[in-house]
Amino acid sequence: MRVFVTFAGDLTGQRTTPGGVVHVIEVCRNIQSSGHKITLFVPDFGKYPHTVPFRIIYVPIIRARFLASVSFALSLFFCLTVYIAKEGCDVIYENDVMYSLGGILCAKLFFKKHFMNVHGFSPEEMQMGGHSSLRVKIVEFFQRTNYRLSNGLFCVTPYILEKVNLHYRIPKSKMVYIFNGVDAERCRPMERAEVLKTLGLEPHKHYIGFIGYLYPWSGLECLIEAASFVLHEKQDVHFLIVGHGIWGTELAGLAVRFGVRGHFSFTGYQPWEKIPLYSNVFDVGVTPYVGEKGVGRYRSSMKTLEYLAAGTPVIITHAEGVSDIVEKARCGLVIPPDDPRALADAILLLTTHPEVRGEMGRLGRQLVLAGYTWQHTVNSMLDFMNRRIESS
Repeated sequence: MRVFVTFAGDLTGQRTTPGGVVHVIEVCRNIQSSGHKITLFVPDFGKYPHTVPFRIIYVPIIRARFLASVSFALSLFFCLTVYIAKEGCDVIYENDVMYSLGGILCAKLFFKKHFMNVHGFSPEEMQMGGHSSLRVKIVEFFQRTNYRLSNGLFCVTPYILEKVNLHYRIPKSKMVYIFNGVDAERCRPMERAEVLKTLGLEPHKHYIGFIGYLYPWSGLECLIEAASFVLHEKQDVHFLIVGHGIWGTELAGLAVRFGVRGHFSFTGYQPWEKIPLYSNVFDVGVTPYVGEKGVGRYRSSMKTLEYLAAGTPVIITHAEGVSDIVEKARCGLVIPPDDPRALADAILLLTTHPEVRGEMGRLGRQLVLAGYTWQHTVNSMLDFMNRRIESS
């Protein structure tokens, strides 16, 4: 099967959430390794800095904030048309697009099957991020059109599936819940002393860590407040916030306000190859999504899987889809959202009992290998594609 994949993000990771880049690269890599032929179409913000086993077409764009999206949508339609006419394809698979109809129009024009990944529920996320109501309505128009005309949607949590069904009136029969995955070989347990030395960190401290794009709903305000409770009882704890994003400028000041700035390190953007090092150096990985508006509660958290793949236990707030598997596998602690005291108590429990951390880490690694690698994700995607193609 020849598959044309579209992704509207920046493969360098500077303008796009690193998780979004990892998702599209790993899905393409694993579909290709399953015996299919992948061509990935992306806007030309810059070249992907790593070698991949599939072809990448860099679509010309105007590199300005709003014009980048518009120019990519127009150029994508032209590029897909040319490559379909020249080479042919069987399926057009798109990561969730916000301002383009190029993929779905080409699918209908050339009678190709079309599938799309849905990573979140954009209207709520945009409202919480402060976008105007007009911009939200524009995105709703593009998503409603894409979702209704597509042959099938991959939703990364059951909550997203329900929201898309209710808001856009998309039949559940054309959607499927498929959780994100993790590269269990890349994110494997490593020798802690070597990792500490590589990252230049002190060996005698407990490290509590967060990896990811810094959204308002990431819950880091709660973690900073929780740190004030933790440090009242244990001074050998240090907090590592690994990532960048729209909320990053607020956090250092908040740490100052709570009197914990000296116990926090904000690393900013870190390259792809360093993420497994941080997952390994953490004594505990945290995913403290907020409860407000439900936005944080339905995230399909790749960071959580990366912690677990490295053998690191997690503390996660209740989040449909991801906290369920943590609770069932007993590889971490699930706590209520927006509760700094509960988060602090969980951190104190795990930093005080190394045997509990060790057992949870072992169970987390076991969980990932049993069903949450990228190959597991892609196998489920291909199975759904085949069923939808046969039924149509």
